Formats: sequence, structure tokens, C-alpha cells
Amino acid sequence: MPHLRLIIETPEPGDWNGRLDVLETLEAAGWVGDDEMPLSILRHPSGAVWAVTNESNDSGLTCPNGANIEFPSDTPTVVIVAACLAATAEAKD
Repeated sequence: MPHLRLIIETPEPGDWNGRLDVLETLEAAGWVGDDEMPLSILRHPSGAVWAVTNESNDSGLTCPNGANIEFPSDTPTVVIVAACLAATAEAKD
């Protein structure tokens, strides 16, 4: 299994980047932006889907097994990424 190194740059005060930190990390892990909303929805070949759900940075993950996980805006990036990667790893088993 390839290793993924997570480097998170803190945005400047007042900048709103959605969950760009999560988006960029998942793209590096093979997730692909949705055709219609590439900066808000990412899809993995396993069937997992992660999306920013509102302007408050809340997001959610739909797992290949149909489970849905919601992440409030204060959820640390590393937790969201770990959940997304775990969902795709589970699909490979």
C-alpha cells in the first residue's frame, strides 16, 4: 500500500478555501473531481464519494458499502482523510 504524506498549509485569515486541504490530499491518493463540481465533490474508483456540503465547510463521505458519515466543519483534516482512505481500503478487501 502506498504511503500518503499529509502536509496542511494554514490559510490566511479571512481566506475561504472550503476543504481544499482535504480535496488536494484525496486527489493525491487517486480521487477524482466530479465533472460538474470538481472543487466540491470527489469520487474514488471504489465507489466512495466525499463532498463539501455547505459554505460552513461541513462535509460528508458516502462509503462503497452505503454508509454515510458526516463531518462538521471543525473536524480535523487528518480525521476526514483517514476515514476516506479507510473506506476505499475496505472496498478492496
